[in-house]
Amino acid sequence: MSCIGTAGHIDHGKSTLVKVLTGIDPDRLAEEKERGMTIDLGFAWLKLPGGREVSIVDVPGHESFIKNMLAGVGGIDAALLVIAADEGIMPQTREHLAILDLLHVRRGIVVLTKADLVDEEWLELVREEVTEYLLPTTLAHAPIVSVSAYTMQGIPELLAQLEQMLDTSDERQNIARPRLPVDRVFTLTGFGTIVTGTLLDGTFKTGQEVEILPQGLKTRIRSLQTHQHKLDVTQPGSRVAMNLASVSRADLTRGDVVALPGQLRPTMLVDAHIQLLADAPRSLAHNTQVDFYSGSQEVPARVRLLDVEELQPGQSAWVQLRLSRPAVLARRDRFIVRIPSPSTTIGGGAIVDVQPRYHRRFQTAILDRLATLEQGVPEELVLAALDRRTRMAGTPTSVIKGQSVKGFNGYELTEVVKQSNLAQDVTQQTLETLLQEGRVRRIGTTWFTQSVWDAVVEETVRLLNEQHRQYPLRSGLSKEEWRTRLNLSSRAAAEIFATLQAEGIVAEATTSGSIRLPEFVPRFNKAQQQQVEQLLLRFRESPYTTPGRGETETLVGPEVLNALIEQGQFVKLGDGVLFLHETYVEAIAKLVQFIREHGTMTVSEARDVLGATRKYILPLLEHMDTLKITRRIGDERVLGIQA
Repeated sequence: MSCIGTAGHIDHGKSTLVKVLTGIDPDRLAEEKERGMTIDLGFAWLKLPGGREVSIVDVPGHESFIKNMLAGVGGIDAALLVIAADEGIMPQTREHLAILDLLHVRRGIVVLTKADLVDEEWLELVREEVTEYLLPTTLAHAPIVSVSAYTMQGIPELLAQLEQMLDTSDERQNIARPRLPVDRVFTLTGFGTIVTGTLLDGTFKTGQEVEILPQGLKTRIRSLQTHQHKLDVTQPGSRVAMNLASVSRADLTRGDVVALPGQLRPTMLVDAHIQLLADAPRSLAHNTQVDFYSGSQEVPARVRLLDVEELQPGQSAWVQLRLSRPAVLARRDRFIVRIPSPSTTIGGGAIVDVQPRYHRRFQTAILDRLATLEQGVPEELVLAALDRRTRMAGTPTSVIKGQSVKGFNGYELTEVVKQSNLAQDVTQQTLETLLQEGRVRRIGTTWFTQSVWDAVVEETVRLLNEQHRQYPLRSGLSKEEWRTRLNLSSRAAAEIFATLQAEGIVAEATTSGSIRLPEFVPRFNKAQQQQVEQLLLRFRESPYTTPGRGETETLVGPEVLNALIEQGQFVKLGDGVLFLHETYVEAIAKLVQFIREHGTMTVSEARDVLGATRKYILPLLEHMDTLKITRRIGDERVLGIQA
């Protein structure tokens, strides 16, 4: 799923363009319709010609509503920079573009609206102006499409450009740390409190326990929607509406974050790398008061400069931001800073540490550490090392939710150290931190990402459900087949099975040692049960002259007979000989007692003890030899070590 944000000056046609593309009016407030301008965030969606669904966040362009604009662009994958052809680049065009640049939005399309109001010569001049202005930004060389919302000129070309751009974009990363920065809160009769936002870093599921930060409120997801479609699981990058249980509308506000319990901690102090805009109205002094924006959060903060006395326009620096109230942030999050008076965007950057200590200024060791963190976050390197799910030639694969997975094996610490290129102590510490956050699992000495472990559980349950449905009389799936189907090593399979069993996800069939779902019990239907009762009666009437396996299968069918053997009601010996379990126990006891009394026993004597023929006695005696209950010496048998 992809999310696109509009950007541009007031009255340049952003909302009109969104309505033409989607058929949805993003101006949802009465005041917006009365004033003919977007005040708050608007949301819409469309399906591109190739079938891809795309979310659109329509943001306000007027300077007075720039704060709402910042709440909307934090989670977008690409931008539609809207410029009216009859006016060209205007003040909010410049500020919106600066914000996109600071947020490192690298994909976008410039849309020259109102093209029907100008001639071709004027349109070409505007194109040249825009092309030149974009060159030093992240949107340099972005396609420029001229459109008219009234004549529909250029709309098909715009849709084609959107599809091409998104087809070449990377999927949002799933690092099993889902968070939803809340940009809207409202209530619906019969549903209760609903929040919306763009999902980052993971997935949420209906029924899941979640935490609202920074307040620490615990709640549960009643239901999830994307584009008015109810879903059980949402994917990273989706626009999500989340219905929360037992939470009042008054308890929530824009800027809150929905996360899994214990994964994220609010902070009031962060380390960051900041870039001051080249056209910032003035330099940035140490301890300057700013407004800090990240995701949908807006927090007053003070900027502590760590490596310069004063930051000049166009320059960058290491800073420590002291927030006036708790915020919910993660490493690599982008942010924007604005000075409050007059309210102006002056710069932005990236977070490198969300739980730092208080730093003294101009400390070389601290500055070196920050540079290392900026180059590569250990947790990302470790997760990447664990999540190597690219298929190798000749390797069996399974498919989970459309992904080909190279088995489900985790990795030992030494392998993670090698792949992440980190020191062993750093890797170990990082794994322990990720374990506390619930983003990895440790099974024995093997580490898994949480998403891979979830796939192990999901595939195991699916295989067992399929086994129980196809073979309702079998006790379960053999461990070897389960191991092979998941492409697990023998050692990993043993540790994984033990964990699945301990967590109540699977159980072991007591008679066969196979794997089953805990609630599964093989049951005969009414007709089969009648056949079984008749068979048991026949075996009890002639316990030592019973039908052979072939005849028994004819009477009840192979599946029923195998079930009886697995359940332990029948014992199968060589040459197709079957005994009731009770008969088998009685026979062994009688033969052992005879040998104890007489010292030895021949085949003929055994036959006389049980009143059976050689057809049944020989397989039974050979079975006793195998179990070391008896030991053969010539034509006689004596007691073995297990007697």
